[in-house]
Amino acid sequence: MALVRGAGAALAVSSAVLHASSPTVLTAVMAAVCLYCAYELWRFDSIRSWLLVAVMNIAMIAVHLPATGHRHGDAGTAAATDMAVAMQLATAVAATEIVFAAAVLYVRTRAPR
Repeated sequence: MALVRGAGAALAVSSAVLHASSPTVLTAVMAAVCLYCAYELWRFDSIRSWLLVAVMNIAMIAVHLPATGHRHGDAGTAAATDMAVAMQLATAVAATEIVFAAAVLYVRTRAPR
């Protein structure tokens, strides 16, 4: 199980790193939440920890979704392009974390018959 919890924690840390690429208060808070999820998975590896990861990543996608769309005006600048790529990558990592957490929760909550 160390491999599973390590993979989940690594995904959460990668989300924190992606959030650190944009120096705003909101992204700093999001990065801290990602690091908290990584800590929870690494330290406890419980059903609660995996639920926390799944719910937080659903919230992250809800926040990222409006920001990943096409923008007019500043869309031609390099900074806007870099931010759009970072947002799309963060959304993809969050979706991966949701699927991974759901798979772990499915396996752990199904008792053998």
